[in-house]
Amino acid sequence: MRCSLSSAFFACFLVVASSLQAQSIADARNAPLGSSVTINGIVTSGPSLGGIRYVQDASGGIAAFPGSGSVPGFAPQQGDDITLSGTLTEYSGLLEVTPISAFTIHSSGNPLPAPLVITPAQLDEAVESQLVRLDGVYFSGSGTFTSGLWPVQVGTQTANIYFRSGHPMVGTPVPSGPVDITGIASQFDSAPFTGGYQLLPRATTDITPHALISIVPPVQQQALVTDGFTLSWQTNLPGSTEAFYGTTPAFGSHAGGTGSTTAHDLQLSGLQPATFYYAQAFSVANGDTAFSVTGLYSTASTSSGAIHVYFTKSVDTSVSSGTDAIGLFQATDDTIKAYIDRAQQTLDIAIYNTNSTYIVSAVNAAHDRGVQVRWIAEGSNANTALAALDPTIPVLFRTDGQGSGMHNKFFVIDAEDPAHATIMGGSCNWTVQSFFDDYNNILFIQDQALARCYRMEFEEMWGGSGAQPVPAFSRFGPDKTDNTPHLYNVGGILVESWFSPTDGVTDRIVEAINAADHSVRLALFVFTQNDIGDAVLAAHNRPGVLVQGDVEDVNSTGSEFNYLVGQGVALYSHEEEPGLLHHKYAIIDEGSSGDPLVITGSHNWTQSAETVNDENTLVIHDATVANLFYQEWNARHNEVTAISEAAQQPGISAWPVPANNWITVEPSTAGLARITLHDATGREVYRAEAQGRTTISVAQLPAGLYTLSCLQDGVRSQRAVMVVR
Repeated sequence: MRCSLSSAFFACFLVVASSLQAQSIADARNAPLGSSVTINGIVTSGPSLGGIRYVQDASGGIAAFPGSGSVPGFAPQQGDDITLSGTLTEYSGLLEVTPISAFTIHSSGNPLPAPLVITPAQLDEAVESQLVRLDGVYFSGSGTFTSGLWPVQVGTQTANIYFRSGHPMVGTPVPSGPVDITGIASQFDSAPFTGGYQLLPRATTDITPHALISIVPPVQQQALVTDGFTLSWQTNLPGSTEAFYGTTPAFGSHAGGTGSTTAHDLQLSGLQPATFYYAQAFSVANGDTAFSVTGLYSTASTSSGAIHVYFTKSVDTSVSSGTDAIGLFQATDDTIKAYIDRAQQTLDIAIYNTNSTYIVSAVNAAHDRGVQVRWIAEGSNANTALAALDPTIPVLFRTDGQGSGMHNKFFVIDAEDPAHATIMGGSCNWTVQSFFDDYNNILFIQDQALARCYRMEFEEMWGGSGAQPVPAFSRFGPDKTDNTPHLYNVGGILVESWFSPTDGVTDRIVEAINAADHSVRLALFVFTQNDIGDAVLAAHNRPGVLVQGDVEDVNSTGSEFNYLVGQGVALYSHEEEPGLLHHKYAIIDEGSSGDPLVITGSHNWTQSAETVNDENTLVIHDATVANLFYQEWNARHNEVTAISEAAQQPGISAWPVPANNWITVEPSTAGLARITLHDATGREVYRAEAQGRTTISVAQLPAGLYTLSCLQDGVRSQRAVMVVR
C-alpha cells in the first residue's frame, strides 16, 4: 500500500479501523442494506480479480470493494489479516462492503481457509464469497481460455466459471480432461437476484488435474533460434516428453518419447529460419495421454533485426541512456517515403486513413518499378489521397461501419527476402495532421519472421495470398482468428506481436502492467478500458512502483482518467496542449534491471479496439527501445507538467502527504518565495508570496495529484502532493 502507511493522515484511518469492534461476517451479511459494518477476516483473493477483495472468517465470506468515496490505498494481498469498515451494499446480487471508510492490516502471509468442497448445485447464497472447490470438472469448450463465462459440468450438474480480462488463465489451454477447480463463490445477476452464481478461480494453480495425467497450461516457447526452439510444459504426473510438429496443422513429424518427468523441455531442431511451425505437446503415462492445444510457433530469422524508432515531434535526450531518440518534425513523410522506396518485390499496406499525396506518389513509383502493391483501408474515412493512387493498384475497404473499423497503421515490405523484409508499425496515420501536427511514434523493423507474421494478418483481411483481394473470403474484426505466432527473436530481442480483436490484446497489456516492479509510464490518446484501469491502479498501489501518464481525450464516455486521478494516480491531461497526443504506448520498468519493455501500435485502450477494430500491437522487451520511448515521453510530460524528471531538486518540503484539509509548506532556505499549486491539467489553483513556513488550505480542492512549486532567488523547486477525500 504505497498510499501510505507512513503518513499521519492515512494512519488515522488505521487507528479508526483498529478501534472499532468487528462483528462476524455472518452478522454483517444479515444486517440491513445501507448499514455500517465492521468485519475482520483473512483476505482470500488478490489483484487477479480486480480491485475487489474477498474476506472470510469462520462464519462466512463477504466482498469488499474500494468504490467511490472509499479511503485511499485499499489493496490488501491474499493472506492478509484485515479489519475493515464500510457500508453494506448489494451489487448485481453480490453483498459487498463499499465504500470502505477505514481498514487496517494486522499481518500478512496467513494461511487461507480450507476450501469447502461443493457440487455445482451447492454454488449458491449459502457459500457466497467463500473459498470453495469443485472436483471432477469438465469444461464444455475447447481451445484457449478467453475472458468471460465458461460452463462446466460435474456429472449431470452444471456451473459457470468466470475469468475477467487480464486473468492469469486467459490465453491458456482449456483442459481436455477432468480437473478440480478452487475459487471464490460469487454472484452476478439481475433482480430478483436468485441466480447468476459463478466460481472465480484466482490463479492458474486453482485449476488442477483430477487423477489422470494432464498438462498444466501453458506450453511455453523458449530459446528461439534460426533452426529451432524449445517447448516447455508441466504435467501433474510423471510422463513422457513428446510433440507432433510440422508446417501444416497435419504436423508430419514427431520428437521426443523418452524419460518420465513432470517438468518437460523438448528441443525441436533442424527447422528452417523465419518459418512457422504447428506443434502439439503431449505426455504419456500408464497408457493415458495428455495433449496440449495446437500452437503456432516461429523460428528466428537470418535478418539483421534492426529496430528503428522515430517520433513526429521533439524528444528529451537529457534522459538518454546512450542512444538518442529521433524527432522527425517536417521529415516524417520523407522518412516513410524512404522506406517505401526500398521495396523491391512486394508492398502490403494497411492504413486507417491517407490524405498525403506525397506518400501515394511514392507508392505509385514503387508500383511503376514492378513492386506488387496491395492496399487495405477503412471505408468510413475520406482517404482523399487514394484518388491519386494508380488505378491498377488494388484497394480493399472495410465497410461494415463497426467501431473504428480497419484501424491499423502498418506496411510490410519484401516479406520473402530475409535481407529486406521490413514492417512499419506505430500510431501514425498517413495524413498531414498525423505527420506534422500530432504526436506519433513510427517503428521500422527489419525481420523476415515478423514480416511474414504481418503479411499473414494482412492476407486474412485481404481474403487470400493473391495480387487481388477476394471479398468473399476477406475477414475483418471479430470474424478473424488468432492465427499468427506471438513470440519472435528479432536480432536477439524478444518481440511479441498481437492483433485485435482476436488475440486478447487487453489481457496482454494487463499482464505487462501487473508484472511492473519499477515504473509504468503511459502516453495515450484515449483510455476507457476498465480492466487496464484496474491494472494501472493496482500498479500504483504496489510499493516502489512509479505510475505516471498523459492522456489526450480525458472526457470521452467511460474515461478512466478522472477515476484514476481521484485515486491518486499521476495522470495528466494533454487536451490544452497543441496537437493531439495520438500515441497508444506504455513504457514498463524503463531504467530497471528487470524486464524493460514498450507496448505500442494502433490499439487504443478502449473496448472497441479490443472487440471490434482491426489493430496491431507490439511488445518489445529491450532496454534501449524503452529508453527511446522514455525520451519522447519525458518531453511530452514536461510540456504538460512543466516538471523535468531529470532536473527536479528537493528544495521544498510539504506535509501531511496525502493531505485532506491543509498542507504545510517550507522552502529549504530562508527568504521570500513564490508558492504555487497546479492541478493535473496544469491549471494554477493557488499562488502566494511567503517567507518561511506557510499553510495552504486544500479543503476546497477535488481529490487528485497536484504539483507544488517554490520559486526562490530564481531557482524553482517542485514536488508532487496528493489531496484525498
